[in-house]
Amino acid sequence: MTESGFRSAEDLPEGVSGHLANLILALADNKRLLGIRYSDWILGAPSVEAGIACSAMAQDEWGHARILYAMLRDFGHDPSALEHERASDEYHSSELLDRDVASWEEFLALNFLWDTALSVQFEMLVESRYEPIHYKVRKLLEEERFHFDHGQGWTSRLLSAEGGRVALAEAFGAAWNACLRGFGPDDDPLSGTLAAHGIVRRDAAGARARWLERVGPVAAETGLARDAGSEWVSTREPVWEDRWLARRRAVEGGPDEDSLARVRGDRNRELLMD
Repeated sequence: MTESGFRSAEDLPEGVSGHLANLILALADNKRLLGIRYSDWILGAPSVEAGIACSAMAQDEWGHARILYAMLRDFGHDPSALEHERASDEYHSSELLDRDVASWEEFLALNFLWDTALSVQFEMLVESRYEPIHYKVRKLLEEERFHFDHGQGWTSRLLSAEGGRVALAEAFGAAWNACLRGFGPDDDPLSGTLAAHGIVRRDAAGARARWLERVGPVAAETGLARDAGSEWVSTREPVWEDRWLARRRAVEGGPDEDSLARVRGDRNRELLMD
């Protein structure tokens, strides 16, 4: 790295620490809930191999989330409280993860589109000047390559199956806008401030362009992206029908009651003895 780094949250410039903590929490919450959605399909996947993959991806996401929650201690947060004690409307996770996934096509929308969107946000941190995170991100992204390959492979497989293209177009279309918004608006002060200080290497617009570069060649088969020559672009503009909340989502609320109990581990803790 050519620029000097920040070794702790205390070293960060004024106003940057809160934005970075917000981003880390959003990534952690999305990882935690995405792991729940992956685990739901361990037994319901269309093949034994896919079920095993769901199990592996769920474990990856939970492990990544725990690492991120632990990092927030440096910002004055209690990782245990973040993991186990928050209400639904305190989660910084996408509305895509608020409830159970009803079909394999909807599962693939999370696996291929949303998981890749999260990976792109981690890619922006690989050369971060905040040293505690850029040292951890490389290993995490190595594990995420399998998630992308799984989502891409199954999406391509269904696109060639009878009725698969229509079903995927519907599922991907329902998730597409939330994925576009997930990086924040182009004038997002969080990503803009972090990019200006070298904490992330692209702002919201740059991260969104990188995501389209990753998913565009396959998503084009559903009519959601096209090759514009020098870049892949969305055929739909992000629709901000609700305000962009500080919790990194456009819709009020949070995980439903069952999802909240699972993501906090309420049932597991009931088994603990004093």
